[in-house]
Amino acid sequence: MTEKGIAKILPNDMVLSPLAGYTDAGFRTLAKDFGCGLTVTEMVSAKGLAMNNHVSRDLLYVAEKGVVAAQLFGGEPDAFVAALEKKCFDRFEIIDINMGCPQKKIVGNGEGCALMADVKRAEKIILAVKKSTDKLVTVKFRKGFGNENTAVEFAKMCEGAGADAITVHGRTSNEMFSGRADWSVIKDVVSAVKIPVFANGDIASREDYLNVKEMTGCFGVSVGRGAMGKPYVFAEISGNDFSFDLMSAIKKHFEILLSFMPERLCVNEMKKHICCYLKGIKGSRKAMPLLQSACTAEETLRLVDEFLSFDASC
Repeated sequence: MTEKGIAKILPNDMVLSPLAGYTDAGFRTLAKDFGCGLTVTEMVSAKGLAMNNHVSRDLLYVAEKGVVAAQLFGGEPDAFVAALEKKCFDRFEIIDINMGCPQKKIVGNGEGCALMADVKRAEKIILAVKKSTDKLVTVKFRKGFGNENTAVEFAKMCEGAGADAITVHGRTSNEMFSGRADWSVIKDVVSAVKIPVFANGDIASREDYLNVKEMTGCFGVSVGRGAMGKPYVFAEISGNDFSFDLMSAIKKHFEILLSFMPERLCVNEMKKHICCYLKGIKGSRKAMPLLQSACTAEETLRLVDEFLSFDASC
């Protein structure tokens, strides 16, 4: 896959990075509303899909328009092959393989970033996925596993195995999300491969976007934590004028989740998002305990509306 090919399906170079528990169909739709070029599902267990786990399948629900990628994680090639046999990928143009998650539970199972320490197995997974689908295949990984810096070597392996593009997070698995992302390693990767490279880590503003593009020469950017509670960050990065009505956004997010999940589960999921949406607003920390006690969508929305109305009157 060439840069020309990637450019052919993406309207721009901005990606909403997958974040477990946050980049659900509702939030992805809002990100698209503000100009995000590519949205990616939360990471979905290949083994779970293979076993017809309904939780795994629900994570593949798509409400947004435009280009969407399904991100899968797992530790064995056969699990990916079995997952891709399921009839739940028609809506996706891209299959993204997670080889960067640093969470202990994931790494402990030999999945996520642990695959950077087992390059042969990682290569077999990419080859198996490429053979099992005619969709674009991308890989997301980190600077390295543990404290190692093996990103360049790993990127070359991904390219050789047929990956159409890669996303590189500039921290090791041990660093998790602490400190600053090392963009220099992304620059090294860009210089080492011919496939498109998306930069990830500490990109939360137009200034960050311009700086990382200039420093690394990356094809595009993948925004993760910088978008939490701020789906409009993509409009900011683009330098486009925009308006953002918080209450309207929360209502739309709620409506999308309610369209495919039980209300009680939806309310619990939305409470996480509301914490992010209200972050930085005066009095929000004191208001959260009351919001957390809400049991229905109607009650939750009423409490948020009352809080925002009170804040606006102060």
